Amino acid sequence: MSKAVHNDFLIPIKGLSTGKHNYTFTLDTPFFHRFDESLVSEAYLTAEIVLDKQPLWIGITGEIEGEVVSECDRCLEELRIPLRTDVKLIVKFARTEGEEDSDEVMILEPSEAELDLEQFFYDYVCLSLPLQRVHSEGECNEEMARRLRSLSNRAVANESSENSPFGKLKDLLN
Repeated sequence: MSKAVHNDFLIPIKGLSTGKHNYTFTLDTPFFHRFDESLVSEAYLTAEIVLDKQPLWIGITGEIEGEVVSECDRCLEELRIPLRTDVKLIVKFARTEGEEDSDEVMILEPSEAELDLEQFFYDYVCLSLPLQRVHSEGECNEEMARRLRSLSNRAVANESSENSPFGKLKDLLN
């Protein structure tokens, strides 16, 4: 069993002995900046995984834990989100007929020498974020909240006016 800290997300699998191996990875801000249009602006995460190498497959289990900073969907200010998620991946070295990669199964050619977990970690973190990323009630930027309420009130007023193109559509319902 080996314990190592990796920032390059590549695990050499050729020559790796059969059995369990522990790895620790740091998922920080520069990691997320490698991906275009990332939902994460800052990150302070640690991924601890156990890689179980067998002759025909590799099992990866573990967890990612820490904190990420994203944008609040309501006020666009920074939002700190605590994150903890379990990860699981099966890596096969042979493809059965009609089998494709999936969320939990990755297929590698038997000649591959390294296993790259960069995209795997990124996807798990992004899927672990809440669908609606907003501050708790009352914690949003007050100026932005006022502007949103003002715009919302204007939109309601415009929608109810007779000059609205949607007013004619309401007549069709009657």
